[in-house]
Amino acid sequence: MAAPLAFDRRWIYLGLGLLITGLYAFGSPEVLPPAEPVQEYYDAIEALPEGSIVLLSADFDPASAAELYPMFYGTLHHLFRRNLRVIGVCTWPAAPPFSREAFRTIAPQYGKVYGRDWVELGFLVGDDVAMGIIGQSLRSAYPNDALSKAPYDSFPLLRDVGDSSRGIAMLITTSAGFPGILEWIPQLSTRYDVPVLAGTTAVQTPSLYPYHPRPLLGYLGSATGATQYLQLVAPGTPALVPVRDENQRRMVAQGWGHLYIVALIVLGNIIYFRTRRRAS
Repeated sequence: MAAPLAFDRRWIYLGLGLLITGLYAFGSPEVLPPAEPVQEYYDAIEALPEGSIVLLSADFDPASAAELYPMFYGTLHHLFRRNLRVIGVCTWPAAPPFSREAFRTIAPQYGKVYGRDWVELGFLVGDDVAMGIIGQSLRSAYPNDALSKAPYDSFPLLRDVGDSSRGIAMLITTSAGFPGILEWIPQLSTRYDVPVLAGTTAVQTPSLYPYHPRPLLGYLGSATGATQYLQLVAPGTPALVPVRDENQRRMVAQGWGHLYIVALIVLGNIIYFRTRRRAS
């Protein structure tokens, strides 16, 4: 058997690091054609009548924020630009800071008034059980809001929803795992006939295929889906242009990083078989 080659693998990581850093810092953004589920996600929001109420759920944590927060951020811009009313909830305990930062930053840009145009209800413990309670009675799930701790009925937006979830026109979730989209579908979407959209991490995206196009009208899969969606929303939303460009640069760096790894795998196999042939 041939002896292993003496090679310091740190050179591989150094090369990958230089490639990714260089492309991200100095590379040009590249446009990605939107996939069909991404276009459907965008079109479903565009089709909602103005004033419709959307339940926007942040179901992620810092570990998945790189993929999911751009989706959440872009979606909130899109909803407010369309003059849709938004109720923010979270089923992951680490999600509220992301949700509140997005609402705090974006709502004033569109002149949205708290309590009338948007409400932040915050985190509800209980995983999929909590989702079922939200679907059965939003008032029972959240007697008070998360920011002012005021009673449910003190907000015009929540009074328009009423007791059940039937006043909700659409559910949108940015989902990193459990609980997430796969629990929202049976607990709220199918049980109460609420249309649903989802943004998910790359590892969770294949599990969505059986639910598309019904009840899942569209979805954003991983950073690729986020970038494609931001490209659709950004032309009418100047504040999203820097976020879109940053995500496009990320995708360029990621694509070349993948090619780098594939090339090393091929090269490593060529060297291995040539060395073994010589030794025999």
